[in-house]
Amino acid sequence: MGLVRWSFTVFFHHSSKKISGATHLSGRTFRSKIKYHPITIFTKTALLGTALELVIGWLLNTFFHLRYWDYSSYPYNFHGYICLFSAIGFGIAGMLWICVFSNIFRKYWFSLPPGFRRCFNSMLVLLFLADCAAALIFPNAGHGITF
Repeated sequence: MGLVRWSFTVFFHHSSKKISGATHLSGRTFRSKIKYHPITIFTKTALLGTALELVIGWLLNTFFHLRYWDYSSYPYNFHGYICLFSAIGFGIAGMLWICVFSNIFRKYWFSLPPGFRRCFNSMLVLLFLADCAAALIFPNAGHGITF
């Protein structure tokens, strides 16, 4: 998880403004609040989500001959892999998560015991891997695969 945390820190570093005091991470407890500019977060999450969707869609089509989504009938699409509507959806979801829900979630998450958090995260990773395997074994393809 260190690489993921580092990449998001680098990507969103200039999008934050410190509100109270210096940001200090001591024992994984946040000492100050960080406020993110919503327009910047919207733009970055829309670009990041769209880029990820493009790469994954291309890889699935190229190596596995699978098409899990197809935006060909939507306006402003690129080879059916991405479209403007999905980019806006990524931007709205990212902006809501980072600017609104992450502070609420962080407060309750760090009040839980570290052992429970570690176990819960491990279970989520295993569920994610099982979902990825199931998606490759039983692909959702054909008519009506998008929205």
